[in-house]
Formats: sequence, structure tokens, C-alpha cells
Amino acid sequence: MSEPFVRQPTELQSTRHRILFVIPSLGGGGAERACINILRGLDQEWFECALCLFAKEGAFLSEVPPGLRSYDLRGRVQYDLRLIPRLSRIVRHERPSVVLSFLRYANAITVLAAAFSRPRPVIVLNEQNYPSAEMPRFRWLRFRRTAIRRLYAQADVITAISEGVASDLTTTFHVPHSRIAVIPNPVDVNRIRLLAQEPVDHPWFNGDAPVIIAVGRLEAQKGYPDLIEAFSILQRDVPARLVVLGEGSQREALEELAREKRLEDKVVFWGFQSNPYRFMARADVFALSSLYEGFGNVIVEALALGLPVVATDCQSGPAEILEGGRYGMLVPVGQPDAMAEALRCILLDSALRERLRREGPARAANFDLPVIVERYHHLLSGLLEARASKCAS
Repeated sequence: MSEPFVRQPTELQSTRHRILFVIPSLGGGGAERACINILRGLDQEWFECALCLFAKEGAFLSEVPPGLRSYDLRGRVQYDLRLIPRLSRIVRHERPSVVLSFLRYANAITVLAAAFSRPRPVIVLNEQNYPSAEMPRFRWLRFRRTAIRRLYAQADVITAISEGVASDLTTTFHVPHSRIAVIPNPVDVNRIRLLAQEPVDHPWFNGDAPVIIAVGRLEAQKGYPDLIEAFSILQRDVPARLVVLGEGSQREALEELAREKRLEDKVVFWGFQSNPYRFMARADVFALSSLYEGFGNVIVEALALGLPVVATDCQSGPAEILEGGRYGMLVPVGQPDAMAEALRCILLDSALRERLRREGPARAANFDLPVIVERYHHLLSGLLEARASKCAS
């Protein structure tokens, strides 16, 4: 893992400032990865971190730093109002300077719990997805929008992981732009490249046919039916293979779709992989077919490994990461024909493929862990200085 920053003490740093990280669980998603990366990357000379989980579960539990104070609220990762008093007790016990919450459900619980805590900590909420696209999947849409608008108004700052997310918070949920800080999720480039060196013993990676890889939860948001349709179209003139890494509620349906299209010998679903990078590093193209995103951590991870990217131009994230198509190919959402053509273009154009491989790592460096952690350090330090000045006046 990249080394955290080390700074000289200042007046603000008379003691280390406590930060309580709050997240429902440590399942294998982008928000959970971001939480762990930030927690491990912050300068321990400045910040004393603790972690509060609504339920102590998830693939990333093994990555919690040894000796870190952690709390298990023994609740449900959705719709559990018992978490409000339980978290409030932890906040009063920890007396953190800052509470940093990840994911919308945890954000709501955090704001409500902090209302009962004295002294009130600085509240920072992290928004990981594009709210307008995600919320229609749930019931009580009007209530949810009102609740988010009112609860987010209680936070000191909301960190949005892309400009698109920030814009949606402002236009749809009326969160003042001055209360939003756009900070992308960090990607630990050194760690990814180290893990990518682990061997892969599978005949598909011996170079006989190009390999397209997709990584992400097998849920409706990720648009995998479109990817399978695009792959089916591609097969007409470019024999290739498709590897899908991830778990989710759509796995059986996607496997059945692959069988219906007679692709079962060319499409494999290998489930969640704690180290997907060893497969990504040996693939020829990375494909993201999402209907919407908040950011798209896995795109940055692919760039860091020099893996050419084809992604849907969804709201939001991919276009920002790829700078409108400079560092990868963007295709319209829900158009398998366009995705098939982009995949074909990269697989058949060696000059394009090599340019993307060469330029990707430099773009990924903009999202490297030390770069993003520095931005969090600046944000948190500024909030604490403002709080200290207010208390002194």
C-alpha cells in the first residue's frame, strides 16, 4: 500500500484529531474499498481513526488495519432504526472531531445519531452514487427525496465522488454548492500493480483469443444484459472470450442469457475475486456497461494496469475519468451495437490499443491514493480550523 503523508506538527495538531468512519458493512463494493483506502491512507500523526459498522460482515473485513478501534452495531445493513441510538452512544463514547460516513443509508443514520451527541462533531457525508438514477428503484420516492434534502442540510460537507454527482445533489436535492466538495474515490495504484503480478493458471489467458473482462456487482445498475448482447454481436466476426467477475442477484439470469445465446463456452462468471487485478492485467479490453454510476473505481483500476477501456457514457463518472473519450472509448447507454463496435475497434486496431495502454497509467495517477488522501487531509483540516476559530470567537 502507498505510504501516507507525514507532516510536521502545527498549532492545530496539539493532539491527534479523532475521526469515526461509519459504513453499513465492508462488502466488496467501490464505497467499501474507498472507505478502507482513505482510513488506511490518512496520516496517523494527524488523525486517530476508528471504524463503526452497522453489521460486521463483508469481503474487506480482512483489510481493516490491526489494532484499529472498531465497533459492530449488530444491526441490519438496511432499514434498521435501532442503529440511531446505538451509533449515538458510540459517538458520545468516541467524542470524535469528525464523523465521516459512506453510503446514503449510513449518511441518514449518522445525521440522526449526531443530533443526540454533545459536543456535536463535524459531519462529513460521502455520496457514492448518482441519486436521481438510483432512487427510483425504491418505494416512497417523494419521501426519500425530501428526507435526503433535509438530512444532508445538517451536514457540514458532502463529498461527492464526481462532478456529475455534485450537480445532481445541487439541482435535484437543493444541496448548496458551497457545501459540496468533489473528491473522487482513491485507487491504491501500487497495491493494484503488486497484486496484478500474482499468476493466473487458466488456458484463456494464453493468447489464443482476446479476452474481454468486466468487474462489478451482478445487479441491474451494471447493465450486464447489454454487455452479453454486445459480446454476442462481436462474435460474428471477432472470436473472443468474456470473463465477468462479481456476485449479485442477477447471476443466474445472466448465466441463462449466455446459454440462450449459445455463449456458455465463451462467457464465464467467476464470482467475487479478492484479487481481480491478476485477471485484468492479462485481459485485452475492460468493458463497463453500467446504466449509471457515481464514479467507476474499476475504470481507474483498469487504466492503472494499462488495460484499454470501453465504457458507457452514463451519469456519471466514466466520461470524467476518461476525459470525454481521450483515455478510453465511450458508448451510449443501452446500445449493444455501439459497444460491440467499440470493442471491435480496440481489438482490431493495434495502434489504438497500444496508445490506450501507454496513456492509461498516467491518467490513473490523478486518482492515486496519496493524491486523494491529500485532498481529504486538506478538507478535514480546513473544517477543523473553521470549527476551532468559531469556538474561539
